Amino acid sequence: MTDEKRIRIFIGIPAYSSVPGETLEDYCRFMFHIGRRNTEFDFFVGIKTKSEQFRARNSLVEAALQVGADYLFMLDDDHVIDWKGSQGPSDAYDIVKKLVAHKKPIVGALYYHRGGDCLSVLMKEGKDGGFYYMRDDEITGGLQEVAVQGGGCMLIDMNVFSRIRSPWFEPEFKYGTDVQICQKAREQGYTVWCDTSIVIGHVKSTREVVTPENRFRVIAENKGSVKDRSGGLNMPLMARNAMNLYRLDAEEYLGLTFDEMGTMAATYGVTRQENFHTFENPEDYYRSLGPEQLARQVHFHHTEELIQQMDAFLKIIDTSQPGYGMDFGCGSSPLGFEVALRGHQMDFIDLDGAPAYEFTKWRAKKRDIADRCGWEWKGPYDYILAMDSIEHLKDWKPIIDRMADSLKDNGCILTNYMLNNDFMNSEHINMDKKAVTAHLTSRGIYPLNEVVWIKRNLGFMDKKPTSDSAA
Repeated sequence: MTDEKRIRIFIGIPAYSSVPGETLEDYCRFMFHIGRRNTEFDFFVGIKTKSEQFRARNSLVEAALQVGADYLFMLDDDHVIDWKGSQGPSDAYDIVKKLVAHKKPIVGALYYHRGGDCLSVLMKEGKDGGFYYMRDDEITGGLQEVAVQGGGCMLIDMNVFSRIRSPWFEPEFKYGTDVQICQKAREQGYTVWCDTSIVIGHVKSTREVVTPENRFRVIAENKGSVKDRSGGLNMPLMARNAMNLYRLDAEEYLGLTFDEMGTMAATYGVTRQENFHTFENPEDYYRSLGPEQLARQVHFHHTEELIQQMDAFLKIIDTSQPGYGMDFGCGSSPLGFEVALRGHQMDFIDLDGAPAYEFTKWRAKKRDIADRCGWEWKGPYDYILAMDSIEHLKDWKPIIDRMADSLKDNGCILTNYMLNNDFMNSEHINMDKKAVTAHLTSRGIYPLNEVVWIKRNLGFMDKKPTSDSAA
């Protein structure tokens, strides 16, 4: 077989910042196997950081197109192909060869959800047009046509993307990326299949590795630093309860259900990429957004990753004692508003007229906490929240300077900016983390970790926070 006729396969893996050791070992062995034993193919590998899954998947399609791939083989970062754990050569790693041999537009392997009832990640279409997970008795143990194949293990003929309009994957407000691509393919006349004789594993839990991105949460958990007036409820539950209240208020404010907000949010996700650069002043852009901005924020903050992130920040802020904070670029402010509900004084700073900010003002009156909510930048503050905001600033240095000047000694900036790896978002016009870090330290704001930045003198390591610090 000549090089011109060799089938090109791009292996694409959307990945979070940490991957289970079981998956790493398995995928290393998989790569070694296909390199040694599947020599009839040319393989390419791409791993894309998954801040939002649809962006990572679109990047993988683009990379596959760039190398002229014939097939894109999508794998998630939490699977095990040879789940039986054999240490020698394993036929399980012939998975790509087996799937290519079917010559189907979209085909994948069977795997199961790792939570709840461990349902198969395969769907059929119901009479009402919706989708439902296939029962065990509907799975044949062979090649069978389905409505939706799980995106965690999916081989896609690249010709499919020639008939589906970009963006191929969109924000997951109504449907996940696997449902989206299968539905779009079927609308273009393609069929979707699963070889249910091929079953791969799904990692449920692993030993946690301390990283720069999670150690602030680990520190809080190890030290038992959570102090709250609510009587000792576990924090993940408290974060979820806070998000439920946030969702209910947004539903009342917009007069929409959560699912209806998802449909509206999808409009925001599609149009913002096109519209953002048409505005000379980003502030005018944000003020021009309609209720879809709030709908987008509500759905974004209800992702599991953001709920866990909120949980971690709530463990840092001690609401058992008085505190005065500011939420900069607050938008709909799920975190800052929850802290205000728990008793802290909070100044909410954003653009007057921006839809999400107007919702926060309305919410303060509804929840009867207007007396502890301010709308002007004052201080001095015990802490400043900068959640999903610094990356949106064109002229960011004066803002950080003002933050530094507004903090009490030993006060802190709490931010998820350093955790943000979404470089493809057109609204993220400031992603120079090294420059931001250098400027923070030049103003005497030093990192305890990636999310906690403390205002101290150069000799701060020998000092302890003052007793009136609330974070």
